[in-house]
This record gives sequence, structure tokens and C-alpha cells, in this order.
Amino acid sequence: MAVTAQQALGVGRRPLRVGRIRYGLWWLDQATAGTRSRALAAAAAAATVGRELRWAAELSVRATVVRIDRARPAPLNDQTLLLLAAAVAVCALAVSVVLGFGMARWAMTASGSLPFVAAGALAVGLVLLPLAYLVFASRRGRS
Repeated sequence: MAVTAQQALGVGRRPLRVGRIRYGLWWLDQATAGTRSRALAAAAAAATVGRELRWAAELSVRATVVRIDRARPAPLNDQTLLLLAAAVAVCALAVSVVLGFGMARWAMTASGSLPFVAAGALAVGLVLLPLAYLVFASRRGRS
């Protein structure tokens, strides 16, 4: 009866033969469908969290830049200025001591001295960045 119904409808195809490999892949796909859907949902949630964190960081950076740009420094009295200069001098002395010991060990080709030099270079860079901003910051766009 099925053959006559298929012939009447014009369907003359036989079902495809499925080999072991294709059947194994189909079975693996069916067996891991739940795990894959949960993994995709977790990845989508992680991507959403990442986008939110990036957005929050971008807003924080923008707000910080605006606050720095709008800052109005107040003049310091002599005692505060002296304490600030002394603190900067002590920090500079500490950085120079660390750099000096690191360079001395590196010059003696001691093993493990390269991190001292790298840390010193990083410290100098971090100190020079705000200084460069303060020196070269321009007030374009304001009247």
C-alpha cells in the first residue's frame, strides 16, 4: 500500500543509507545537544557580563577624565607644600635605591636581576606619565 501511495504521489526515492560514521556523528550530536545548549547559554551570559563591565569601565574612565579636566587646584600653604615635596623626595629616593641595586646586579650579570630592572623601568614610567600629562596637557576648546 505504501508503494502504491508513493507511486501515485510521484515519490520514487528510497531512504538514504546512513553509514556508521554519519550515524555516529548524528548520535554524538543528539547526545551532546543539551550540553552544547547550556554551554552556549553560559557563553552568552559571560559575553553579556563582559559587555556590561566594559561599558562600566568606559563610563568610569570618561567620568574620571571629566573630573580631572574640571579640577580647580587650590593653593597650598607652606607647610603642606613642604610635606608634599618631602614625600616626593622620599619616594624618589626609594625608587632610585631600587633601581641602583637592580642595575648593579644586572651589570654583574647576576641571575634573577632582570625583574629589578623591569620593575624600576615600570616605576619610572608610571611616575613620568602623570608628570607628562600635567606638563603637556592643553586647554583647547575653553575660553
